[in-house]
Parts: sequence; C-alpha cells; structure tokens
Amino acid sequence: MVFLSREEAGRKLADQVKREGLTFDLCCGIPRGGVVVGAVCAEQLGLPFAVLLIRKIRAAANPELAVGALGYAGEGSFATILSPESAREDREHLDAEIGSEKELLVRYAELFERYIPRVWDRGARVLVVDDGIATGATIIAAADVVTGMGCMATIGTPVVDREVLRQLHERGYKVVTVHAAEWLMSVGQFYQDFHEVTDREALSWAARVFHPRRIR
Repeated sequence: MVFLSREEAGRKLADQVKREGLTFDLCCGIPRGGVVVGAVCAEQLGLPFAVLLIRKIRAAANPELAVGALGYAGEGSFATILSPESAREDREHLDAEIGSEKELLVRYAELFERYIPRVWDRGARVLVVDDGIATGATIIAAADVVTGMGCMATIGTPVVDREVLRQLHERGYKVVTVHAAEWLMSVGQFYQDFHEVTDREALSWAARVFHPRRIR
C-alpha cells in the first residue's frame, strides 16, 4: 500500500478507527508530519486536536536507544518518563540529557504553545498519531508521556513495520494502523508525496483543526 499524501493517510486512518469502533476524547499529532496526519484524522472523526511535543532521553553509549521521554505539557510544565533501562545510566548524564532536551522543547513550544492541551483529564482516551513507525522509539515515548499524564493512550499510524507492531503489542501498547508492512526501510517509501513538513505547514494544520477546550 502506498498513500498519495499525509492527508489521504489521515483520512484512511480515521476510517480504520471507525471500522474498529473506537472512540476517543482527543487526537494528538507529533510534529511535524504527525501533525498533518493527526489533524486530518481528528477532523474526520470530529475530535478536538492538539500538538504533542516529545523528545527522547538518550542513552550515553547509544544515542539511538531511548531510556526515557520528555513531553511538554503546556504552560511551562513537563512530563518526564524514565524506563527501567535508565537505571543503568549515570545520573549526571541523565540530568544533562533532560536539561538539554527541556531547552529544545521550550524553544519549540514557543511555536506550538497555543495548540498544546491546557488540561489533561485523568482517564481521557487519547489517540497519539505519527505519519509512520519504523522503529517505534518516538511513538513509544509519546504514548508513555500521555500515560504519565494519567490518560489512556492509543497509538495511531497509517503504516508500521510488522515486527515493530508485534513488539508494541507484546509491550502492551494499543495500536490502530492502516497497513503493517513486511519490510519498512523508511516511512517515505509508503507515500507518493512525502515532502519535509515545515513548521509553518504544521502550524497551519494545527490552527485549522484545533479547538481550545478541555479534554472530555
């Protein structure tokens, strides 16, 4: 399966949510491509939409390995989630990594602040959307942050590597997807148009769908 664009992918993801009979209180998109897919999906489902800013907390010996996640929860507050693997990390490294990622999130939040939820109601059902999942690291970080805020997170994506999907299920994550790919080298191979989404484009989509109200 190849999607024409992120917009088509968002519509098909919404159709899949409907087929599975799932309901949510909020749809969150991860910048930048996930904002486009998530915004379209939210629009199709009639859901409030918000932007979820996420940064991975990386291991000292392997920057590709996430040992936690940092999410921006709005109004200058953060949610920090550390995995059991983080216990093997030097505390000084973790503190430095968290501090560095917070600085990056603060700068990025200046762009997206008004599209970030002001209230996270405990128990709210949140669909967390990205435009594709190749390794799972970013979406796991996002789902963990949403769960850490007291909400129930479901991962939504148009395309995911089949082995990664199996691993997500084994780890207890709920996933809605349109296509589980046998061999996913890069997310872009499943899109005819996979241009780099700019901040301006992501902001435009967020503004189009965002409704400033409480979750639930």
